[in-house]
Amino acid sequence: MLARTYDAILYVDDGHGFGVVGERSREELCPYGRRGNGVVRHLGERYDNVVLTAGFSKAYSSLLAFIACPSPVKRLLKITAPPYLYSGPSPIASLASTLLGLKVNASRGDELRAMLYGKTQRVLDHLEKLGAATLNTSSFPIIEVPLADADDLDLVGATLFERGIYATLAFYPGVPRHEVGFRLQLTAANTNDQVDALLVVLDELADARSSERGPEPAVPRPALADRAGRGSQARLQAAATAAEQEQHQQHDDDDQQQGTEPHLASLRGSGADLPGGTGT
Repeated sequence: MLARTYDAILYVDDGHGFGVVGERSREELCPYGRRGNGVVRHLGERYDNVVLTAGFSKAYSSLLAFIACPSPVKRLLKITAPPYLYSGPSPIASLASTLLGLKVNASRGDELRAMLYGKTQRVLDHLEKLGAATLNTSSFPIIEVPLADADDLDLVGATLFERGIYATLAFYPGVPRHEVGFRLQLTAANTNDQVDALLVVLDELADARSSERGPEPAVPRPALADRAGRGSQARLQAAATAAEQEQHQQHDDDDQQQGTEPHLASLRGSGADLPGGTGT
């Protein structure tokens, strides 16, 4: 509405939504909507003053993308956009798979999306039952699961892979440390047995035990961050507090050995001595 009111251009990247979400209807089989014709239709909006980009690599597994835009913008892009000027056409095989995918979408796409929603909701419900945190509040079939300890990412990734679960790892500094974890991407091709196997692995990760803690003794701890927010952030804060206390103690011991007043140690060991400290 604002774009139309002020004659502005709204840029929309629907790379993940196209083919999954679509226009709403009373006859829809799931909250994704119908037809998979994108987020603009899903929100009941028009294409006026909108530049829409989307691709077929997600829902259709094809090497193809498009830009839908007002005619003046189209003419401008055809003349001035280097990616358009210097790129070639999509492979014939990708065009063929896209055409076949569009036929499948027209014949039973809504049924497949309903199945996908049901499988996704099973995983989300299970994470909630485990008390595990997730950034997914939309029931979209991409589920990010943060870990309680960011340092466990390699081990968790290997565990998932060994158990037949292929997941994308979200690592620091690609994401903030408190969001380090893994991303699950469900598809309509996944079977119920495969979802069952995933839930079993999530159970194991939620009950994981640490066998090595460096100089510290082994302490039972969950691999998945919990819904209360006690995860990497809390552990980082606890580690920073422990480090600060250790520094205070070390300064106290040094001052006592040198015959200085112990209370002077309180002037040192501030946040400036810790990674990321403010020094205040």
